Amino acid sequence: MTGRKIIHIDMDAFYASVEQRDNPALRGKPIAVGHAEERGVVAAASYEAKRLCPQLIFIPGRMEVYKSVSRQIHEIFHEYTDVIEPISLDEAFLDVTENKPGIPLAVDIAKEIKRKVRERLNLVASYNKFLAKIASDYRKPDGLCTIHPAQALDFVARLPIESFWGVGPVTAKKMHTLGIHNGEQLRMQSLEMLTREFGKVGTIYYDFARGIDIRPVEAVRIRKSVGCEHTLEKDISKRSSVIIE
Repeated sequence: MTGRKIIHIDMDAFYASVEQRDNPALRGKPIAVGHAEERGVVAAASYEAKRLCPQLIFIPGRMEVYKSVSRQIHEIFHEYTDVIEPISLDEAFLDVTENKPGIPLAVDIAKEIKRKVRERLNLVASYNKFLAKIASDYRKPDGLCTIHPAQALDFVARLPIESFWGVGPVTAKKMHTLGIHNGEQLRMQSLEMLTREFGKVGTIYYDFARGIDIRPVEAVRIRKSVGCEHTLEKDISKRSSVIIE
């Protein structure tokens, strides 16, 4: 079990929350950030919009505003640590093992960050990297979940296999075929079996089932890929219509 103190901060419905913050008339209403046209793309939606609703309000995205707010959030992070691994505009890992104020408990730092984000920016933040990520998602929205090292194994044992980082629909289906449906059943598998069935990532699953994640928080990340997308005006059905550049 790693002795590092890691916090995972994830803003709740970030783009939509910024729009509701800046326009009080939108608060409490189901909104989606994107375009309402026939071929529009939704970048983010409020929690109200995640329930089926014909009254969905579309708001044009303001990426420069979201980037500015993200910088303000990171300014709060830097009051505690400079070891910050950004995942996206609204998500980051913080290594607070040695933090600037000298606060002994990571949970107290998480509470302070949540409070400052709410007070200064009027936004809501939810807060070993594997357990930090699982904990921050566990009680959204507006959640704060602490997993004490002594409770980690029991917590992981109860997790459905779909909640494990790196387990997508295809891997989950294979896990189910092997009789693995939760963390406890994953922990019962040998390292040899997991690496045979899943290759190198099997070692990661073996460690995760034991609450182990020794990956450091990387303050500097090397970009490994760049993606882009283009929304077509009409559906296509012919392979010949697809142009690959």
